[in-house]
Amino acid sequence: MTETNRRIEQTPAQAVVFLETLAGLVEQSPVTYSAAAAADLAAHIRGMAESVTTEAHVNPAELHTTRQYAALDWHNEAVAVLFAAEHRQKLH
Repeated sequence: MTETNRRIEQTPAQAVVFLETLAGLVEQSPVTYSAAAAADLAAHIRGMAESVTTEAHVNPAELHTTRQYAALDWHNEAVAVLFAAEHRQKLH
């Protein structure tokens, strides 16, 4: 199987949610940047998400559904990490 056969088609809604998620991560991680620089970069990334939404004419219902799935994915990842064997000992 070639690399191109394993690609999953992406939608503009997925790109928007990715950019929104990235902005949230940047905003919450001022370890690499100052808090002000992190907020500025996050605002720039959110602007990119708004541009994609506008120019690609993203369906609001599709965007809402994609955001819900993304939130569920992040929740599932967090739960999986918390309940992984190597992390259990730290929960007590």
